[in-house]
Amino acid sequence: MKQLSLPLLTGLAHGVSDAVAGFLVMQVLMLNSLPAIDYILLYNALAFGLQPVAGLLLDTFNVPRRAAAIGLLLSALSLALTWFSLTGGILLAGLGSALFHAGGGSISLISAPNRAAGPGVFTAFGEVGLALGSQLGFYFSATTTTLFVLALIILSSALWFFPIPSTISSQPDSVPSGLNIELLAFGLVLAVALRSLVWTVIQSDVAGYSQLALSIALAAGLGKLIGGFLADQFGWRMYALIAVVTSAFLLAFRGEAHWAMLAGIFFLQSVTPLSLAALGRLMPSSPALAASLVLGIGALLGGLLLAIASPVWVSGPLGIIVVLFASGGFYWFTLRRI
Repeated sequence: MKQLSLPLLTGLAHGVSDAVAGFLVMQVLMLNSLPAIDYILLYNALAFGLQPVAGLLLDTFNVPRRAAAIGLLLSALSLALTWFSLTGGILLAGLGSALFHAGGGSISLISAPNRAAGPGVFTAFGEVGLALGSQLGFYFSATTTTLFVLALIILSSALWFFPIPSTISSQPDSVPSGLNIELLAFGLVLAVALRSLVWTVIQSDVAGYSQLALSIALAAGLGKLIGGFLADQFGWRMYALIAVVTSAFLLAFRGEAHWAMLAGIFFLQSVTPLSLAALGRLMPSSPALAASLVLGIGALLGGLLLAIASPVWVSGPLGIIVVLFASGGFYWFTLRRI
């Protein structure tokens, strides 16, 4: 359990960080004007697209914990700045998110090497925080903003001064030699992107049901939390295939059954921790870059694939099954060598 203490702290910080993101995005949407979309696109481009750059820098200087703490401080500063400049606030929020996710993801990998449980604990709180922050965005006030800023400062300080456990590893064990690491890494990122594509479509389909927002977030969060432990117990490759195929059928034939949709989301998101752990295993000397490829580029590619594909086709039963079976195929191919 000592190995999970640092991922737990970063996980809680992840929840607050994403809550701030949801809060800011909702404030932007409430502007109800064309520039609002530009602001959201700018935030996503920075928060997701900059993660590999942040990951490379963090791996070069070996400062994931300090960078994650600075990312939280930038998020706090972005809230204060939005009172005077929305553009400046969005820029800082995107940069802070990129730094935090790359740093926090790296911490979850090096704290519990070769295990999906650590990444599961870290990622679990993000969706819940995003949903809660979005709801709080409807009740913007100086008090809410101040509480967010204080929470971010406290968590940043805790992360900065958190004692490093004696059992922590500087990096995960290396993978067997002779493997085409680039090909396997690309396959894993593509598997994540295809899952992200379906996740984005499902979110779009239920966007009008605000009462389901928290239930969906809880299903996703529990999936990530429990999925990490299940993957370690039953094996990454076997669990990934079972979870992806199960989610494909549940989401494709969910109809109006909310339980089927929530169960499908649970299994769909439960593969995220092992994806992060597997890429960290492939890139033992670059844990921050590995985290950024899953949490940033994988999600960004999912959105780009949706822009290319027809949302109507992807959201249909056949589209969901085809996309998720393809994702499962990539997991089956890549994880057999890890």
